[in-house]
Amino acid sequence: MLDITPIPALKDNYIWTLHDRQHAVVVDPGDAAPVLAFLKAHGLRLTAILCTHHHNDHTGGICKLAQVYNVPVYGPQHENIPCLSHGASE
Repeated sequence: MLDITPIPALKDNYIWTLHDRQHAVVVDPGDAAPVLAFLKAHGLRLTAILCTHHHNDHTGGICKLAQVYNVPVYGPQHENIPCLSHGASE
């Protein structure tokens, strides 16, 4: 079973975390620091990142997280997503 947990980020955003209490996927990590803290506090290992679009409040933490955990980054292939490794299309 997956849990979905919001991580407060920036001034008015959330980074969504899907996890099974061991592995986690984050959605739209605009800032790496709160994600890193959440993963450490809950003993989770990041396994992937999903980005829905190119705005900085959704992409700002992607490269740092991908570097620390060496995970795939999924997102729209025709948008300028930093560190994107797996582009998705229709």
